[in-house]
Amino acid sequence: MEINFIEILLYIVNIVILFFFLRWLLYKPITKFLSNRTNQIQKQIDEAAQKYSDAEQIKAKYDEMMRNAQDLATALINKSKDVADEQARQIVTEAEESAAEIRTRTDKHIESQKQQAVLEMRQEVTKMAIQIAEKVLEREVSYEDNKNVINEFFEKVS
Repeated sequence: MEINFIEILLYIVNIVILFFFLRWLLYKPITKFLSNRTNQIQKQIDEAAQKYSDAEQIKAKYDEMMRNAQDLATALINKSKDVADEQARQIVTEAEESAAEIRTRTDKHIESQKQQAVLEMRQEVTKMAIQIAEKVLEREVSYEDNKNVINEFFEKVS
């Protein structure tokens, strides 16, 4: 076994040449390819993060709009309820006023009818008293005389 330095040197030179050739041929394109791929992946990650951020903002706006809508709906319901309560109170008040007015008119009408009935009764009693007096006295008694006597009687009774 003899060591041949020239062959070893040739092997070393061949390895160095092969190394530089493969580096030139493969390493730079592969590195470039990997760098491009890394950049694309990073770009996609950044886009995904931006889209996630946008989605979070949209969700926050949606949540805010939902809260506002619920608040608005509650306010509208409360306002409608207040309006309905006020209308109910107004209707009840108007009905009470109408009932009071009807009651007053009815009381006035009853009082008027009562006075009319008293007047008619007085006239009837006066006529009857005159007829009785005529029969008792068997003469004609003046209407005015009897009327004065009967009015005095009613004044004493009242």
